[in-house]
Amino acid sequence: MSAIDAFADEQTLMLADKVVVVDYGEHGFNAAAMLNAVNALNVKQYVGFIYGSGFEAQPELLQQLAQILPLIGNSVNAVQAVKSVKFFAELDAMNINHPNIYDALPVNDTNHGAENGGYLKKFAGGCGGTHISVAETAQKLAPDYYFQQYISGLTVSLLFIADGKEIAVIGFNEQWLNPTKTMPYRYGGAVGNIALPIKVQQQLIEAAQKITLKFGLIGLNSLDAIIEKTVSQVDIADVLEINPRLSATIDLYEEANLIGAHVQTILMDSLKYLEKYLEKYLEKYQALSAAIKVSKQSKAQAIVYAEFNMQVPAQFDWPDWVVDTPYCADESHINILAAEPICTVIAHANNAGDAKQLAQSRVKILLAELVACH
Repeated sequence: MSAIDAFADEQTLMLADKVVVVDYGEHGFNAAAMLNAVNALNVKQYVGFIYGSGFEAQPELLQQLAQILPLIGNSVNAVQAVKSVKFFAELDAMNINHPNIYDALPVNDTNHGAENGGYLKKFAGGCGGTHISVAETAQKLAPDYYFQQYISGLTVSLLFIADGKEIAVIGFNEQWLNPTKTMPYRYGGAVGNIALPIKVQQQLIEAAQKITLKFGLIGLNSLDAIIEKTVSQVDIADVLEINPRLSATIDLYEEANLIGAHVQTILMDSLKYLEKYLEKYLEKYQALSAAIKVSKQSKAQAIVYAEFNMQVPAQFDWPDWVVDTPYCADESHINILAAEPICTVIAHANNAGDAKQLAQSRVKILLAELVACH
């Protein structure tokens, strides 16, 4: 197995036979560098290309990669369709709730700031929340940007696996922010196996099912939503986006062998038109949901960001509840720029609230230790 990554952390280096670092910018991976990295591989040794974030804004890059190696994930057309401003019109057609979106701010509404119940500016191909900002009255929209009505509520996601027609639920998750002045909606972390009212679960599942059927989603996907409590105290799930690829929340269910399930589902989809294999692979998919064993315990993950330009000693003793740790070759220290991710903290508990609290407290502990040795 080879990995192409923006960070090449210690754990990735240990797991992969070969790791190539490719620059990552505002809209994802550097396309030329990514193509060079894949073209340098002996493609005969690989079954396909499993992708995560970094491609949503570059469907043409995914298309070029698909000509080199089969994509183990959604098709380019599916990715392009759900990571587009037009996606929200499709939600309307399917009667799926979502925050109102605009290509221009309403002229009679002066409450533009999110804190006033106003509007956000988002990039359709963005990820990680760094592309989201509070809308301003004078702003003009670049292509693939849109304004979205701000809604206050609990930010959640549904992780699911699909075969183009049906979905199997992996888990419901809560997400939170790690904001800065310039990135007020930067992703902070997530916790799995959260308790949601049955009616909210049903709304999320129904939305994921409709979207899967409409766009033919396959493999692992996640649906982001915000749970809004109406004046009549009814919980409404407003869909924010679909992530049509591996998401960070798959790590919250590490015992389930989700990558194996993802690959199996994609291969099944690729073979479904071969009659002699059809029955065997359909039986495999029908057993797939039962084969995915998800723990009832909750796991949380929280990103640790550098608060200023930091130098982490090469011999720093990382706690065993830290992953994605930076690799240090021969230098005495690792340079990490302000606002860049340092690592990921994990925590387990019997419920989501305790796991989240433990993860967030560990972030503070780790940052204090890193500052002390800076």
